[in-house]
Amino acid sequence: MSIFGNEDIEEVVPTRRVVKNSLGIDLGTLNTVIAKPSGDKFDLYQIPSVVSVKKDDPTAVLAVGEEAKKMLGRTPEDIIAVRPLKKGVIENIAQAQALLIRAMEIGIKEGETVGRIVIGIPGDSSEVEKNAAEEIGRKAGAESVLVISEGLAAAIGAGLPIAEPNGTMVIDIGAGSTDLVVISLGGINDIETVRFGGDDVDQRIVDLIAEKENVAISIHDAEAAKIEVGKVHCSAEFENLTYEVMGKSMETNRPKKVVIDSNLVADAVEPIIQEVVAGLNIILERLPPELMRGIYTNTVAVGGSSRLKGLKERIFDESDIPIQISEDPMTVVAKGTAIVAAEPLALEPEVRLKAMK
Repeated sequence: MSIFGNEDIEEVVPTRRVVKNSLGIDLGTLNTVIAKPSGDKFDLYQIPSVVSVKKDDPTAVLAVGEEAKKMLGRTPEDIIAVRPLKKGVIENIAQAQALLIRAMEIGIKEGETVGRIVIGIPGDSSEVEKNAAEEIGRKAGAESVLVISEGLAAAIGAGLPIAEPNGTMVIDIGAGSTDLVVISLGGINDIETVRFGGDDVDQRIVDLIAEKENVAISIHDAEAAKIEVGKVHCSAEFENLTYEVMGKSMETNRPKKVVIDSNLVADAVEPIIQEVVAGLNIILERLPPELMRGIYTNTVAVGGSSRLKGLKERIFDESDIPIQISEDPMTVVAKGTAIVAAEPLALEPEVRLKAMK
């Protein structure tokens, strides 16, 4: 489970101490993923990043995770279901703390203490946002809390050769934002964060159906359609699949079925993919030529929307960079944070440099 892909790292860093009951947590806008190291594997858990609270007291949390998600759009007037994070940023500390406590309860057996947690957040998060994430971790009961970039965590979780001087790149398309991260010599060389992601695609699908069909559909149905038939406009040809949902006619207020096809999803994705491409172009403009070979051979896309058909073809069309889609795009960030959580010294500069020799 070495960060540096070096089986001899224990000889290089003899003082390494693996922390018991450590957890890696990808505190996402849409879902929170928990990874607990278990030998060379991970115990993985996922809960929706949703809490239900009293309308007159947003700090009074009534339900968390799956139970709270079921309440979205269905709660009585005195209860609201909300997401504590927006665009990857913590909007309400009390609500995010309740979410994190639930994540820790799932990852750690009853009666055990949490030795250390590592939380992945967007790479362009401010010091205030990082401090907020650390604060909720401490308040939730962790003995030690570290916050790292989701992009770096994804590279570690994906097993990329981050210690090499040639460079690697991660395109992390999350629900609330997209991180484009260049890593070299075990640390972040450059980063560009685009505050658009899968949630924006879902909302665009809702808006397009309302515009084209005069039908209102739920954001959950839009997300399901994206997952089932979604694609990205690119030079390659993909089958135009369809997905049927039940909505509400905006003319009659009666139930009305509507069919969402792959082409409509691609239209919905287009403004977001253009933002991602623009961010990629900014990275490439700043990229030193010494790192170009590594980026060309070691670029991986992660995150839920990385599974859209045609994404890697579109990125190649726009940049001439071949990319791979992670085999586990939804959990790779959490795995990376779990590895760092279990190896407390792994990201220290002197340890990274020793591991590269």
